[in-house]
Amino acid sequence: MASKDLIEKLSSNLWIAEQTQTPIDTLTSLHPELTHDDAYAIQAATLRHRSSPMVGFKLGYTSAAMRAQMNIAEPNYGVLTKDHLLDHREGALDGYIPFEELIHPLVEPEIAILINQEISGAGQTRHTIQSHVEAVMPALEIVDTRYKEYKFSLVDNISDNSSGARVVLGAPKKLSQVDDLRLSGVLLWSEGACLDTGIGANSMGDPLASIAWLANFLAQQELSIPAGSIIMTGGLTKAHPAKTKQTFLAEFGGLGYVKAYFS
Repeated sequence: MASKDLIEKLSSNLWIAEQTQTPIDTLTSLHPELTHDDAYAIQAATLRHRSSPMVGFKLGYTSAAMRAQMNIAEPNYGVLTKDHLLDHREGALDGYIPFEELIHPLVEPEIAILINQEISGAGQTRHTIQSHVEAVMPALEIVDTRYKEYKFSLVDNISDNSSGARVVLGAPKKLSQVDDLRLSGVLLWSEGACLDTGIGANSMGDPLASIAWLANFLAQQELSIPAGSIIMTGGLTKAHPAKTKQTFLAEFGGLGYVKAYFS
């Protein structure tokens, strides 16, 4: 395990990079000995730099398309805080993203799920998760690595909060109001062109299964998913680069739509 001083130093480097929009070299290029446990410790240390409260989790690399795109072998998670949600940012308009706050943003359509009660303990499955779902929402996640390029190891990505940056949520629906989430298709549009297509099953076979994975992973660390958590269940397509003055629209079968505009 890396020393507390090193973990704090690397966390501070990532935090400064995010705040100043000045990307840095990957952590493992300088410290190849870092482990997955070190990475989650760095992630947690950076969370302490934020004044914004935790509101949930974001899952990364739950789809084969995203793992192939970024050469990442397995899923991971980051933490969502209130300032990641665009409609909770002071003075923000829903779906309006100041481009200058980010470094090199990419956009992914996702299914977001609101949890109504704590999920704790190992042995969770998609069936046990169902009773914990308060609402389901169409969503766009804007990811933004704090490294100089979108080339990094799993350890680097975990340390960087799984590239978490911004989230736009659409209107919520009860799980009983929508068809099987595995079959919910999505079209990702920008400027009148369809960029990509995906389906709910791209998230570990089922977005509910991805939450079960998270709950079981957290249980190994004697942690749980708190009641009221919003879970971003992972990109359903590849991540697509954004430019200034560009609009993205994700249309989901049975869930509705969500839009984001980069200033």
